[in-house]
Amino acid sequence: MTTPLAFHFDVHSPWCFLASLRVEAIAAKHGRAVDWVPLHLARLMDRVGGRRPLEANPAFVAWYRQDLQDWATRAGVTLRQHPDYPLRPARALRACCFARSEGKGGAFARAVLAAYWTEAAQIDDAGLLGDLGARVGLDRAAVIAATGEERWKAEVEANTEAAAQSGIFGLPATIADGKLFFGNDRLELLDLFLTHGRIPGPELSAADSRPR
Repeated sequence: MTTPLAFHFDVHSPWCFLASLRVEAIAAKHGRAVDWVPLHLARLMDRVGGRRPLEANPAFVAWYRQDLQDWATRAGVTLRQHPDYPLRPARALRACCFARSEGKGGAFARAVLAAYWTEAAQIDDAGLLGDLGARVGLDRAAVIAATGEERWKAEVEANTEAAAQSGIFGLPATIADGKLFFGNDRLELLDLFLTHGRIPGPELSAADSRPR
């Protein structure tokens, strides 16, 4: 039995939203499942001394925002930043842990990410999270309760610490057979790795293109 891909994410990240649109299809193409692992990106950055792109120089920030919109255009989605960005993600992450325990981790995470990044929805509101949970087959009251439960708060913290210890330095981060693929723009490399068991060089690409 093949091991699932471990997709580490935070609803706070627009790159996680964009990657969430493709990672399941890539995994399914190779007969893999996806384990959606919620963690707290800001705390991960604190632990590893990670880069905060929006605090970079103005030229980089302008390009970064352009790059986000280019990828959104490529994906065929609208991407808009919430007027009060960043909203606190803690409640949503706890609810994501609950959804994961119920076998709805991917469906719920995608619903929250889409609500936040396409509709500028108030994903720090427990009632909204309950509504999103109900849409994907979860009990609304249970989702709302999960947003305040210590069990799920501790799980988010444990996921964050485990990610830091394993060498994850940013999100989205997908682990496939022990290999880290960081970022939305590395999903193509993930697909190649799952196809060939390694990253192929140009000689394999040329061979694949020959007439048969």
